[in-house]
Amino acid sequence: MYSILHISDLHRSPDDPISNDELISALRADRYRYVSEEPAIRTPDAIVVSGDIIQGVPIGTANHLEELRCQYSIAEDFLARLCEEFVGGDRSRVVLVPGNHDVDWNTSRAAMVEVAADNEPRPEVAFREDSQYRWDWRTKRFYQIIDQNRYSQRLDAFWDFAERFYTGVPGLLRFARGTDYNVFRLCDNRIGVAAFNSCNGNDCFSFHGSIKRQAISASHLELGSAPYSFELWLAAWHHNIEGPPYRTDYMDMDLVRNMIGRGFRLGLYGHQHRTQAEPRHIFLPDRNTMAVVGAGSLCAGPKELPTGFYRQYNIIELADNLQSARVHIRQMETAQLFSRAHLSSVGGRSYVDLECEIPGEIAARLAATRPTFQAQAILEAERFVKKERFPDAVSLLEPLIVGLERYGRMVFFEAAVGARRWDLVIKHGDPPQSIQELMSLIEAYDQTHQTLLGRKALTRYGEALKMPEAMNNELQKRLAIREMQTK
Repeated sequence: MYSILHISDLHRSPDDPISNDELISALRADRYRYVSEEPAIRTPDAIVVSGDIIQGVPIGTANHLEELRCQYSIAEDFLARLCEEFVGGDRSRVVLVPGNHDVDWNTSRAAMVEVAADNEPRPEVAFREDSQYRWDWRTKRFYQIIDQNRYSQRLDAFWDFAERFYTGVPGLLRFARGTDYNVFRLCDNRIGVAAFNSCNGNDCFSFHGSIKRQAISASHLELGSAPYSFELWLAAWHHNIEGPPYRTDYMDMDLVRNMIGRGFRLGLYGHQHRTQAEPRHIFLPDRNTMAVVGAGSLCAGPKELPTGFYRQYNIIELADNLQSARVHIRQMETAQLFSRAHLSSVGGRSYVDLECEIPGEIAARLAATRPTFQAQAILEAERFVKKERFPDAVSLLEPLIVGLERYGRMVFFEAAVGARRWDLVIKHGDPPQSIQELMSLIEAYDQTHQTLLGRKALTRYGEALKMPEAMNNELQKRLAIREMQTK
């Protein structure tokens, strides 16, 4: 089992209503509670911080850069102590991404000029994705970004902080300031992490979340070509992926679909100050699923929390095979102390279970580069079959079927028949490689009312596989009777 402490929306500042000492104390006290709960929770092996490290400062703040440095100093103290407390001071096991509060509004505003009323852009130009125009509802005027270099510096304070945090840290896969994503490795190189900047185009007038599509495709190529055979691809970003119609500060769900189709199976974010944990699917044509998990705010004050929600954080426990996750929600409900949440949406439990199946592309690469992975998959599938969890066994072995030897194929076909996945039996069992596969293939044709194809397969492959004559005759009779019944 592997455990991730998932926190978000720290909003650290000198005016924060809860201090670093109080937070560290509350988290430490909660750790002693959750290791003895039922079910017990594993102490975290890594930390993911999904944005809004600081509170930020309003436009027009005097000495705003100094104020930002002060806020990041408080945040850095907290995260350094958190790292020491939970992961032994190993900062390579801490993943950081920026949030909208990390965007310096003063710098972004200084890169813009107000557009004269007689020179306002057409709507199709002003509101397209790559527009250099911004609309301010307060002044009812357009603004134009004219200094792109200065505009690109609106996250400099975050990158300064992140560079200090990671300076001299061994074991980092790739970290560089100003990039659209960074890459981390966790769990002894079994988990690859793409840490995305979802503040593309976000500034003092534009509040939406966005990740550059090129960053998602580039991270897919990088994780897939790295010298590490990652079994699970994890994506971290800041903005939530849905919201009410009167809000515009969330991210396009299509970006998450983009990740799912490229093999990411666990996504962590924040921003909305409330926990959310659910599967998201796309069909290509088979179903592909990502476990998408949002963390509540760790430190927000009462005015910043949604109605009915408290300060929260998550602990995500991943199964040994990294194909399922249990998301434990902790919340600060009493006397600034964290404890288990009570989720009415899941019958009052404090956790949510999600699946993170391995995509075919990753499974095939693992089977080719790590023979032990295939052996482990077969053993796990065997356990599923013994428990009659046939669909789970099929999901585990079907991506590996091309490279499976005889015994692995035997386990797969036993699972596919048990799950009544006749489509997969026919797809992977013709031509059959053993008598057992031929019998499974005949069963599939029989169950799908394709008896003629079943008789042809039996005639074509029975002799080649040296099927006993008595068995062959019995199957031929069965198919003939079924064919008469369907006429």
